[in-house]
Amino acid sequence: MRGAAAGTEAVAVRAAAQAMFEAGGHHVLPATVQNAVRSAVENEASRVLAVDAGKRLLEAGASAGALTEGAAVRAVAGQTVQRAGRQLLRGVTAAAGAGALIDGGWALASAVRRMRAGKMTGRQAAVHVVREAGKGAAATAAGTAAAALLVALTGGVAAPAVFVVGGAASLGAKMGLDAWLGHGAAGRTAPTGLDAALQTGEAGRTRAG
Repeated sequence: MRGAAAGTEAVAVRAAAQAMFEAGGHHVLPATVQNAVRSAVENEASRVLAVDAGKRLLEAGASAGALTEGAAVRAVAGQTVQRAGRQLLRGVTAAAGAGALIDGGWALASAVRRMRAGKMTGRQAAVHVVREAGKGAAATAAGTAAAALLVALTGGVAAPAVFVVGGAASLGAKMGLDAWLGHGAAGRTAPTGLDAALQTGEAGRTRAG
Protein backbone atom coordinates (compact mmCIF):
# COMPACT_ATOMS: atom_id res chain seq x y z
CA MET A 1 0.00 0.00 0.00
CA ARG A 2 2.81 2.40 0.81
CA GLY A 3 4.48 1.69 -2.54
CA ALA A 4 1.21 2.29 -4.37
CA ALA A 5 0.75 5.61 -2.56
CA ALA A 6 4.27 6.73 -3.49
CA GLY A 7 3.77 5.63 -7.10
CA THR A 8 0.39 7.35 -7.41
CA GLU A 9 1.72 10.65 -6.09
CA ALA A 10 4.75 10.33 -8.38
CA VAL A 11 2.46 10.03 -11.40
CA ALA A 12 0.46 13.00 -10.12
CA VAL A 13 3.56 15.27 -10.03
CA ARG A 14 5.02 13.91 -13.27
CA ALA A 15 3.85 16.96 -15.25
CA ALA A 16 5.49 19.35 -12.79
CA ALA A 17 8.73 17.37 -12.95
CA GLN A 18 8.55 17.46 -16.75
CA ALA A 19 8.17 21.25 -16.58
CA MET A 20 11.36 21.43 -14.54
CA PHE A 21 13.11 19.21 -17.08
CA GLU A 22 12.09 21.57 -19.88
CA ALA A 23 13.12 24.60 -17.83
CA GLY A 24 16.69 23.41 -17.37
CA GLY A 25 16.85 19.88 -16.06
CA HIS A 26 17.74 18.62 -19.53
CA HIS A 27 21.11 20.35 -19.24
CA VAL A 28 22.24 18.29 -16.23
CA LEU A 29 22.84 14.97 -18.01
CA PRO A 30 23.99 14.31 -21.60
CA ALA A 31 21.21 13.26 -23.96
CA THR A 32 22.75 9.82 -24.40
CA VAL A 33 22.71 9.24 -20.64
CA GLN A 34 19.12 10.46 -20.42
CA ASN A 35 18.04 8.00 -23.10
CA ALA A 36 19.96 5.13 -21.52
CA VAL A 37 18.47 5.77 -18.07
CA ARG A 38 14.93 6.09 -19.44
CA SER A 39 15.25 2.86 -21.40
CA ALA A 40 16.69 0.95 -18.44
CA VAL A 41 14.01 2.19 -16.06
CA GLU A 42 11.15 1.48 -18.45
CA ASN A 43 12.46 -2.01 -19.24
CA GLU A 44 12.78 -2.83 -15.54
CA ALA A 45 9.31 -1.44 -14.88
CA SER A 46 7.87 -3.67 -17.60
CA ARG A 47 9.50 -6.70 -16.00
CA VAL A 48 8.22 -5.82 -12.51
CA LEU A 49 4.70 -5.16 -13.79
CA ALA A 50 4.63 -8.59 -15.38
CA VAL A 51 4.01 -9.89 -11.85
CA ASP A 52 0.27 -10.26 -11.25
CA ALA A 53 0.34 -8.15 -8.09
CA GLY A 54 2.12 -5.40 -9.99
CA LYS A 55 -0.51 -5.44 -12.73
CA ARG A 56 -3.35 -5.10 -10.25
CA LEU A 57 -1.64 -2.29 -8.36
CA LEU A 58 -0.78 -0.47 -11.57
CA GLU A 59 -4.41 -0.54 -12.63
CA ALA A 60 -5.54 0.88 -9.29
CA GLY A 61 -2.73 3.39 -9.05
CA ALA A 62 -2.99 4.48 -12.67
CA SER A 63 -6.69 5.25 -12.34
CA ALA A 64 -6.09 7.44 -9.29
CA GLY A 65 -2.90 8.90 -10.73
CA ALA A 66 -4.55 9.72 -14.05
CA LEU A 67 -7.10 11.94 -12.33
CA THR A 68 -4.52 13.82 -10.30
CA GLU A 69 -2.04 14.00 -13.18
CA GLY A 70 -4.70 15.48 -15.44
CA ALA A 71 -5.31 18.23 -12.91
CA ALA A 72 -1.55 18.69 -12.49
CA VAL A 73 -1.03 19.06 -16.25
CA ARG A 74 -3.55 21.89 -16.34
CA ALA A 75 -2.02 23.44 -13.23
CA VAL A 76 1.59 23.50 -14.45
CA ALA A 77 0.94 24.34 -18.11
CA GLY A 78 3.05 27.36 -18.91
CA GLN A 79 3.95 28.01 -15.30
CA THR A 80 7.29 29.00 -13.84
CA VAL A 81 9.88 26.72 -12.29
CA GLN A 82 8.89 28.09 -8.87
CA ARG A 83 5.29 27.05 -9.35
CA ALA A 84 6.33 23.63 -10.62
CA GLY A 85 8.52 23.30 -7.54
CA ARG A 86 5.57 24.11 -5.30
CA GLN A 87 3.49 21.49 -7.10
CA LEU A 88 6.23 18.93 -6.49
CA LEU A 89 6.43 19.91 -2.83
CA ARG A 90 2.68 19.47 -2.43
CA GLY A 91 2.90 16.02 -4.03
CA VAL A 92 5.75 14.91 -1.79
CA THR A 93 3.90 16.26 1.26
CA ALA A 94 0.75 14.37 0.26
CA ALA A 95 2.82 11.21 -0.14
CA ALA A 96 4.28 11.68 3.33
CA GLY A 97 0.81 12.05 4.80
CA ALA A 98 -0.40 8.90 3.07
CA GLY A 99 2.65 6.95 4.26
CA ALA A 100 2.13 8.10 7.84
CA LEU A 101 -1.50 7.00 7.77
CA ILE A 102 -0.71 3.60 6.22
CA ASP A 103 2.22 2.63 8.44
CA GLY A 104 0.75 4.35 11.49
CA GLY A 105 -2.49 2.42 11.01
CA TRP A 106 -0.69 -0.92 10.77
CA ALA A 107 1.41 -0.06 13.81
CA LEU A 108 -1.65 0.94 15.81
CA ALA A 109 -3.40 -2.35 15.04
CA SER A 110 -0.26 -4.28 16.00
CA ALA A 111 0.19 -2.25 19.20
CA VAL A 112 -3.40 -2.85 20.31
CA ARG A 113 -3.00 -6.60 19.87
CA ARG A 114 0.27 -6.62 21.79
CA MET A 115 -1.15 -4.47 24.60
CA ARG A 116 -4.09 -6.84 25.00
CA ALA A 117 -1.66 -9.74 25.15
CA GLY A 118 0.33 -7.95 27.86
CA LYS A 119 3.43 -7.71 25.67
CA MET A 120 3.52 -3.91 25.43
CA THR A 121 2.74 -1.00 27.73
CA GLY A 122 0.73 2.04 26.67
CA ARG A 123 3.87 4.16 26.48
CA GLN A 124 5.67 1.58 24.37
CA ALA A 125 2.65 1.37 22.08
CA ALA A 126 2.59 5.14 21.58
CA VAL A 127 6.31 5.22 20.78
CA HIS A 128 5.90 2.32 18.34
CA VAL A 129 3.02 3.98 16.48
CA VAL A 130 4.80 7.34 16.23
CA ARG A 131 8.05 5.71 15.05
CA GLU A 132 6.34 3.62 12.38
CA ALA A 133 4.21 6.53 11.17
CA GLY A 134 7.33 8.66 10.87
CA LYS A 135 9.19 5.98 8.93
CA GLY A 136 6.20 5.49 6.66
CA ALA A 137 5.98 9.21 5.97
CA ALA A 138 9.69 9.49 5.21
CA ALA A 139 9.78 6.40 3.00
CA THR A 140 6.73 7.35 0.94
CA ALA A 141 7.92 10.92 0.48
CA ALA A 142 11.34 9.62 -0.58
CA GLY A 143 9.76 7.35 -3.18
CA THR A 144 7.72 10.14 -4.74
CA ALA A 145 10.68 12.54 -4.66
CA ALA A 146 12.99 9.99 -6.31
CA ALA A 147 10.55 9.38 -9.16
CA ALA A 148 10.03 13.13 -9.65
CA LEU A 149 13.81 13.68 -9.72
CA LEU A 150 14.14 10.98 -12.37
CA VAL A 151 11.64 12.79 -14.61
CA ALA A 152 13.19 16.19 -13.91
CA LEU A 153 16.61 14.93 -15.04
CA THR A 154 15.72 12.57 -17.90
CA GLY A 155 12.44 13.86 -19.31
CA GLY A 156 9.48 11.89 -20.56
CA VAL A 157 9.62 8.68 -18.55
CA ALA A 158 6.42 6.69 -19.12
CA ALA A 159 3.81 6.92 -16.36
CA PRO A 160 3.92 3.17 -15.51
CA ALA A 161 7.69 3.41 -15.04
CA VAL A 162 7.28 6.50 -12.83
CA PHE A 163 4.75 4.57 -10.76
CA VAL A 164 7.15 1.65 -10.29
CA VAL A 165 10.13 3.89 -9.49
CA GLY A 166 8.12 5.66 -6.80
CA GLY A 167 7.10 2.35 -5.25
CA ALA A 168 10.57 0.81 -5.48
CA ALA A 169 12.28 3.85 -3.96
CA SER A 170 9.71 3.89 -1.16
CA LEU A 171 10.33 0.21 -0.43
CA GLY A 172 14.10 0.72 -0.44
CA ALA A 173 13.84 3.73 1.85
CA LYS A 174 11.62 1.84 4.31
CA MET A 175 14.03 -1.10 4.40
CA GLY A 176 16.91 1.29 5.05
CA LEU A 177 15.02 3.04 7.86
CA ASP A 178 14.06 -0.30 9.41
CA ALA A 179 17.70 -1.41 9.37
CA TRP A 180 18.89 1.91 10.82
CA LEU A 181 16.25 2.42 13.51
CA GLY A 182 15.44 -1.22 14.18
CA HIS A 183 12.21 -3.05 13.45
CA GLY A 184 11.08 -5.88 15.73
CA ALA A 185 9.75 -9.03 14.14
CA ALA A 186 6.53 -8.65 16.11
CA GLY A 187 5.82 -5.35 14.39
CA ARG A 188 6.46 -6.49 10.84
CA THR A 189 3.65 -6.88 8.35
CA ALA A 190 3.80 -8.97 5.20
CA PRO A 191 4.34 -6.88 2.05
CA THR A 192 1.29 -6.40 -0.13
CA GLY A 193 0.50 -5.02 -3.54
CA LEU A 194 3.28 -3.17 -5.30
CA ASP A 195 5.73 -3.82 -2.45
CA ALA A 196 5.18 -7.56 -2.87
CA ALA A 197 5.53 -7.31 -6.64
CA LEU A 198 8.81 -5.41 -6.32
CA GLN A 199 10.22 -7.88 -3.81
CA THR A 200 9.14 -10.81 -6.00
CA GLY A 201 10.83 -9.23 -9.01
CA GLU A 202 14.02 -8.64 -7.05
CA ALA A 203 14.06 -12.25 -5.87
CA GLY A 204 13.56 -13.48 -9.43
CA ARG A 205 16.43 -11.37 -10.72
CA THR A 206 18.69 -12.68 -7.95
CA ARG A 207 17.90 -16.30 -8.83
CA ALA A 208 18.44 -15.59 -12.53
CA GLY A 209 21.83 -14.09 -11.74
